Amino acid sequence: MSRRGFIAGNVITLLVFPLQTSTAQQRKTPLLGWLSSAPGSDPMFDAFRAGLRNLDYVEGRSIRIEARSVQDNAELRVFAQQLVRQQVDVIVTNGRAATRAAQEATATIPIVMAPIDDPYEFVASLSRPSGNITGLALQQPEIDAKQIEILKEMVPDLSRLAIFFYYGETYYALESTARALGIEVLWMEAKRNEDVERAFVEVLSKKVNGLLIVDAGAIGETCNLIAAMAQARRIPTAASRRGDTNVPLLLTYVGDEAQLQNRAASYVDRLLKGTKPQDLPVEQASQFQLIVNLKVAKEIGVTVPSSILLRAHQVID
Repeated sequence: MSRRGFIAGNVITLLVFPLQTSTAQQRKTPLLGWLSSAPGSDPMFDAFRAGLRNLDYVEGRSIRIEARSVQDNAELRVFAQQLVRQQVDVIVTNGRAATRAAQEATATIPIVMAPIDDPYEFVASLSRPSGNITGLALQQPEIDAKQIEILKEMVPDLSRLAIFFYYGETYYALESTARALGIEVLWMEAKRNEDVERAFVEVLSKKVNGLLIVDAGAIGETCNLIAAMAQARRIPTAASRRGDTNVPLLLTYVGDEAQLQNRAASYVDRLLKGTKPQDLPVEQASQFQLIVNLKVAKEIGVTVPSSILLRAHQVID
């Protein structure tokens, strides 16, 4: 289940034109912008395109797509502005930073978040979004809280949890979940590799015996470093990142992002047919997957309970 990511820092443009089509015909063909700030974006883009095909859209004939993927925030803003100048009909965003860049670039072109960790950063109400933004949400705070519960079930003596974060918000749900389980939380900023190296000095001095990576999409490749350093110190680690044998995470609990990207196509379809963004409620994830890495469990000395293995959607061994 590893993701073959887009090359970080590079731009990938996909613009499909129909053969031998007049300029007038091209203007009648809807033009979509797809903007991503998340690593491993190509499977999500493929899922979105599959959703369009299921609705009988044919790229290059009944719809055109201009796609951009990059993790640098400044470049994201530039690309979002380019999509606006091209007068795209709808912008579909993958990732928080991409959604922010699109929001800053336009208040009139409909934006479909597909998906977003915290929708309330962009809409005041899920049932009736305001402005030009709607889309799909991952319920990330609930997912992260669930990971703490599963990690405690795997590691009964878990008492001190380091949470590596990127954005810096206070995760109230995580604090309350941890306290209810008798777990002390230490917050560790992880924007750069240097942050991680400094944080692990405190992790070791405080005798942390569990680790959770939140904002894994924003942390990007630094997530790999955190997981590797934790594995070397035999610290059980969880993150909302799909199972990858090259990233030594003990467990992953994630919403089905591909399914949400696929569903985003239906939002685009309705918007192109005249529905306003504020009339399309934000849809929340309903499908989740638990992934357990037995290889990592063996290396760090954790025995995974059979009850968890029975619930797992994927077991990596």
